[in-house]
Amino acid sequence: MMPLTRGLLVLSSVLLMSSTASAQLTDKPSGRPSRSLRAPGASAMERPVNLKLFGTRAIVACDPVEQSCGMAVISFPSGVSGLVPYGRSDLAVATMALPSVDDATAVISRIDAGEAPQAAIDTVLASDPLAPIRQLAAVKLHPDGSVTVGQRTGAENSPATCSVKGATYVVQANNMTTSDICRVMAEGFDKARGSLPQRLYASLKAGARVGGDRNGERSGVIRVWNSTNETAFFTHVLADAVVHGSSTALRDLEVELNRYQGTLGVPYPSDLVVLDRDTVRLVKRVLRKLDYYDGPMDGTWPASAEQALADFNWNNIFFDKPTVVVDGVRKIDGVLVKFMRDADLDALLRAGHFDE
Repeated sequence: MMPLTRGLLVLSSVLLMSSTASAQLTDKPSGRPSRSLRAPGASAMERPVNLKLFGTRAIVACDPVEQSCGMAVISFPSGVSGLVPYGRSDLAVATMALPSVDDATAVISRIDAGEAPQAAIDTVLASDPLAPIRQLAAVKLHPDGSVTVGQRTGAENSPATCSVKGATYVVQANNMTTSDICRVMAEGFDKARGSLPQRLYASLKAGARVGGDRNGERSGVIRVWNSTNETAFFTHVLADAVVHGSSTALRDLEVELNRYQGTLGVPYPSDLVVLDRDTVRLVKRVLRKLDYYDGPMDGTWPASAEQALADFNWNNIFFDKPTVVVDGVRKIDGVLVKFMRDADLDALLRAGHFDE
């Protein structure tokens, strides 16, 4: 495994498997993680690490039908997008509590060498002196479509810590207001409908109904990888939403997810919604404001509205997303609708842009 001290020089004198090191990592008499990790005699340049900042909740999942893997994470400190998620279209790893790039890459290497996710996590943490304050999850999508998962939470993690392992996902959290949050997030994911990125967000949203980070939730990321659908021509990042330093981080994540997936993503049948009267009016309103549509603003969907939508798509997104008729019912990509609902219209191209 690569040196654990990279980026954590403050830990240089506590990376010893001894009772002294263990005492430095915990408050007495609670046995909980200490407020900071600071080596005795550390200089001013060796800043302490406040473990209480790292409370985080996440769901890590793979979808064998969509052939995608990814995760949704929400936390307090900014930077969570660079601390927690590692992955690609067949594997996702989340390192939390006290994040470690070395542990994450070591787990990935072991899984690539043929180890099961649980075995890889156990082996890596067995040689990590800071394992008691780590939290790791890994989900692997195999070529035959099967999915295996692994998860471990250190015994000295923050209060209200939890984890749930499902058939294709892991939910884990630490430093929460309630340990019930993992169960609720898992249920939210199981009940959700739509593409993997949308279901990951639904899991975060479900968890928010019962609790969250003790410090508040100000930073988050939803990232999904795919190397098989049409977007792979441009990128293997199927969905990417990042928020930092926001008091409305959960809501902002939804907006950013729909902006990314709505613009770049290929529509999934599971994301289709009925083009009812309210949806028609919403879509027409955006199309009119951007000069694509000048017909009646009622709940009907004439050919002129379909053409306006096609022109909007041509100017603003990578793939055409027309309405479709399924079993006699006209439907539209739900992600596109949410993207248009929350759009910054000044950031979108108006009709005739490429004709000028």
